[in-house]
Amino acid sequence: MMRTMKLLGTTTSPFVRRVRVVAAELGVEVQLVSTAGEAGAAELRAVSPIGKIPVAELDGQWLYDSRVIIDWLTTTRGWGRLAPPRNRWTDANLLNAIDAALESTLQLFYLRRDSPDTAALPFAQRQRERATTIFAWLGKAVDEGQLRAAAPGLPELALLCALDWIAFREAFDTAALDARFAPIRAALERWPSVLATRPQG
Repeated sequence: MMRTMKLLGTTTSPFVRRVRVVAAELGVEVQLVSTAGEAGAAELRAVSPIGKIPVAELDGQWLYDSRVIIDWLTTTRGWGRLAPPRNRWTDANLLNAIDAALESTLQLFYLRRDSPDTAALPFAQRQRERATTIFAWLGKAVDEGQLRAAAPGLPELALLCALDWIAFREAFDTAALDARFAPIRAALERWPSVLATRPQG
């Protein structure tokens, strides 16, 4: 039975982090190969046509994308203390929304890093509006019980990883988000696997 997973990625990526947390909860050791250095970046280019992290080697095959990797882990190892999907399609919608918000805030981060004068660009404004709309929708999902602190699963973990990355990179105003999603954070932030994978740099 597979005990160690080779994972290509960085310690700051929220997508890599969610894989690392799930793996830890399922008792799978992770051999993290940093793609921040040239050797890891070269390996990523060699094994993935997408060039996107994370990439994992599992039982001799390479899997691309955090969702695919986590699907493999939970299909073969169960869910551990994470709650399994309550409704497969609802959870898929939540994850898609969280990932879309991350994509927008990633765009904002890279725009600002490349040039501090891009905040007024129409593209940047659209990304902020998109992220704002998505987080408002996710707030309603909390109210309606689709995102639940009482039994956190993959959507809740993905949200926490997204919020921590956004705060770490100062990619979006998180003041309102911190209050809105405080119950989700409180449900997960003391898990050893979550504490051990907080973005640092």
